[in-house]
Amino acid sequence: MQLTSSHCSKEQTSFFRAETRRQWIRKATLASTAASLLPWGVANAEKQGTEAFKLDLTVWKLGIPGNQEDAIRWARQFEFESVGAHTDEVIRWSAAQRDHYAETLQGAGLQWGVASLPVNFRRSSNAFRESIQGLPDAKALSMAGIKKVITHIMPCHDSLTYLQNFRMHTDRLKEVVHILADHDLRFGMEYVGTETLRNRRKFPFIHTLREGLELASAIDPTRVGLVMDCWHWHNAGDTLEDLARLEPHHVVSIELNDAPAGIQRPLLQDHRRELPVATGMIDTKGFLNGLARLGIKEIPLMAEPFNQAFRDMPREPGIATIADSLKKARNLVH
Repeated sequence: MQLTSSHCSKEQTSFFRAETRRQWIRKATLASTAASLLPWGVANAEKQGTEAFKLDLTVWKLGIPGNQEDAIRWARQFEFESVGAHTDEVIRWSAAQRDHYAETLQGAGLQWGVASLPVNFRRSSNAFRESIQGLPDAKALSMAGIKKVITHIMPCHDSLTYLQNFRMHTDRLKEVVHILADHDLRFGMEYVGTETLRNRRKFPFIHTLREGLELASAIDPTRVGLVMDCWHWHNAGDTLEDLARLEPHHVVSIELNDAPAGIQRPLLQDHRRELPVATGMIDTKGFLNGLARLGIKEIPLMAEPFNQAFRDMPREPGIATIADSLKKARNLVH
């Protein structure tokens, strides 16, 4: 935190005034010299981590009950830096409510993270057409100050081949992105790498980083990016070299989990995950450092632990555990 006069007591102010200019210069020189003698990683790890990632609380990713007011209160209480938007609430807000939440966020020192996409693009053409009629709700998200909207891409289909599914996603999501762009909303897609989930239906679909980038490019290479989830990166068999294919604008948000110990990757179940950096089965350090090296700035970093033990915890201790695990993960950045 940058020190300003508003953070100083009267005693501190008197002390500062009492010091001579020579003492200030000497202290500044000593501090600068000491910092230069530290290993680069020690001196810069915290700065690089906090610049790249914002600790984010997105309640609807945690599978726990809570409305927008709850989410903001918990985010402030447990020192998160951004908070996920509850789309179904935000689109109903009046102008006065938007002003109220803007003031609440500012007072809590928080930013908006991401909102969920309110469009059913995966089912029939009629269902899609009916659903997209409601996307003028994008205006309400934008007016509330939200900048990012995300969804996931299912890695399989009962009846569509890969190419047919790719064309369907491209055509429909182009329409979606066009409307979102009119309201200055960026779109992020999460590819799903879990093999046991992919094998539930006849035709496999996008489940790797490279395929996700291909779909993003086909939809709109300047307006579409990816939700990077280390669980799916791990399950897809993606590597640190794959992360190097990304550009900073490709990364819309980041999700962290860990994998249960003692289970081979092809047998992992999507709904059985561990908290971030809980087991070390996923290379979270390599994942986050690979993303940080892209030069990304202030990307929401959230947890999505489909974990019953977490859900059974009392609410506030559970959220405190999420905050601690994310801080521990971010401290791995160097």
